[in-house]
Amino acid sequence: MAELTLIVLGDTPPRGIHWSRPGAIHQVRWMVRNLYSMKMFMFAEQLEYDEATVVKLERLNLFLGLFYTPMWMSSTLAADAPANDLQFMKDMMKFKRTDPEIAQAVLQKLENHKWYLTQEVVPFALFGSRLSDKEKVGETLLPSCTPLRSQIASDEGNLCSLRLQPRRLWLI
Repeated sequence: MAELTLIVLGDTPPRGIHWSRPGAIHQVRWMVRNLYSMKMFMFAEQLEYDEATVVKLERLNLFLGLFYTPMWMSSTLAADAPANDLQFMKDMMKFKRTDPEIAQAVLQKLENHKWYLTQEVVPFALFGSRLSDKEKVGETLLPSCTPLRSQIASDEGNLCSLRLQPRRLWLI
């Protein structure tokens, strides 16, 4: 998919251009529409599509090449998902100036998928590779751990009475 995106955007992949026989590979079976829309756009002249179809394919492939493929390629680490999704939302807000129809459709879909960005899950982003200044974040969070420390220190060794329930997520 990365090589096809390079070709659609007007570049040549390092190993050159090679066409494979059509068919879904199990890892990208769900991406087949995106892959074929890229190929349809590249061969639009030979396939003699009308102008309206070519314009629609061009708009779609601009979105796929500039936004969707990079996001898909960077989604291999679950800890990066919150940061990736928030960055994708920011990018779509900017893309609204270029193509409001596509950007609005994407933002609506992202709105439907924000359910997992809860206060319990977002701190996992601390383990992701996209967080730039982890030490500063750690220093900021460290003072919020003091209630737990003082509870452990004042409990006189009775670990069974240790409770983390007063605050739902003491990391934040």
